[in-house]
Order: sequence, then structure tokens, then C-alpha cells
Amino acid sequence: MIYSNVKLKKIFGLVLLVFCFFSSQIWAQVATHTEVSSSSASSVSFIEDSAGLIKAEVRQQIIEICREIEEKMRIRILIRTEKVENLIDSQSRVEAFFAEWIRSINLDKRGVLIYALLPEGSEHGKVHLRVGIGLKYLITREMGEKILNQVILPNNATNNDGHGFLEGVSTVKRMLLDELKRDGTRKGTHSSTFNLRNFLWTSKEIMLALLVAMFLIYVIFFVERCPRCNGALKTSIETLKEPGENSLGLRRRIFACERCGFSRRKKEPVYPSGKAGLIMRLTGARRNVKIDSQEN
Repeated sequence: MIYSNVKLKKIFGLVLLVFCFFSSQIWAQVATHTEVSSSSASSVSFIEDSAGLIKAEVRQQIIEICREIEEKMRIRILIRTEKVENLIDSQSRVEAFFAEWIRSINLDKRGVLIYALLPEGSEHGKVHLRVGIGLKYLITREMGEKILNQVILPNNATNNDGHGFLEGVSTVKRMLLDELKRDGTRKGTHSSTFNLRNFLWTSKEIMLALLVAMFLIYVIFFVERCPRCNGALKTSIETLKEPGENSLGLRRRIFACERCGFSRRKKEPVYPSGKAGLIMRLTGARRNVKIDSQEN
């Protein structure tokens, strides 16, 4: 019975150690993810208006909408304007920039690029819309052409305020929200970000049951009971030999019952601290130590 209790204590201790380790790793990952998300959100660029097509007040409205889309749906939108000499190589220019940008956003290619090119000395240019492969099921080619030809271009004909870009971003937001709602209805679930507080609150019954189970296991297997009167045994420890740097020590554990006077003594090894003690525990050095018990 003594050996079985020792083994159970060792197993229970290892389980608690593993549980604490993984809990610390999970908390570290959550903290790291939160820090990375907050730092990346503050440094995100949603507008690169080198052509000067977007007014300040419209620019702020576009940024707010783009930030809301990214926070709620993890979708990045970038509006880029540029003045060029001519539109001959505009297609290749847009494709090269989009290929590099969609890889750099680290959102599983869930990005929308609105790229406007305006020739020098002209009031009329060309607008391109590109959608990352991660959004192909939400924004089809037909939807993209509709946004470009019926929303962005008509509302931005004068190229003096950027309202076309604002209307385009607002239309993308509405389309994404509607499509995600329909997709969530079909799957029977809704898309949302992970909330640790809500998770802990919804799983409080499971956590409580685990705590109760751990308490019962401790009471049943780890609380010493008197074999005569079934009373609780008080435990005291007497050190017989201090452990060395690479050698085991020895101690005596004394169990005493105040109700009936029963007492029991048991010798136990004492492992050195640090790496040496851990190696000795894992390699089974305990088998070379004699452990006996005495009852009065």
C-alpha cells in the first residue's frame, strides 16, 4: 500500500506539472497574440494616396471603415493612387504590386486592393480592383466588376474628393457582412473572434467539476488515514541525511494519530535540487534506496 501511494503521488505530481506547463504556454500565446494584434493594428496603412485624389475628411471615413472590416472579419483593404506617365503598363504594375502586397499582409490572402492610376496632366485615369484568393468565395469576379463600374467610377468621376473610394469601401463592407451572415446561417454557426472571458464563463461548470474531482482524488488517495480509528494522521518530517550535489539524502516521515495513539514511520529518499535531482528521478535512482516503515 505504501508503494502504491508513492506511485500515485508521483503520477499526480507529474500530471499537475504538465497541466501547469501547458497552461503557461497557452497564456503566453494569448498574450503574444494580443500584443501582436494591437501593435499591427496601429501600424496598418489603408490608404496610399500619392496622387492626391482623397480629401482629408473622406480619408478618415475610409480608414474607420477599413479598420472595422479588419477587426471584425480579418480582411485587409488598401486604396492606392498613383500618377503615371501613361497607362500602357498599368496592368503589369498593378499585378506586381498586388502579388507582393497580398503576401505581406499575413491574413491568408484575405485582401482587397483598389488601385487607381492617373496619367500626368489628365483628369481621367484607370481603376483596378483585385481580390485575394482567400476571398474568392465572398467576392466573385462579377461582384468586383459591379463595385468597380457601378460604384467607384461613377462616384469618383471628377477625381477631386475620393467619394468614389468611400462608396466602394462601404459597398464592400455591406457585401461582406451579408455574405458572412448567410454563410453563418448555412453552417449553423457565426463567425466571431475568440474571447477568453466568454470561454471561461461558458465552461465554468466543467472547470468546477474538474476542481471537485481533483479534490476528491486528493482526499481519497493522498490524505493519510489511521488504520485503527480512521482518523486523520498528522505528518511530521525528520531529516536524517541532507542530499549532496549528486547523491541522495534521507528523511523520516512520521504519521501520528492523536485519537488512538497510532504512529507509523517511513523512510524516504531526498533528491538533490536542480538538474541532477531531475535526472535521478527520471533514471530511477530511487530503486537503490531502501525504504521501510514501522508501526506502533
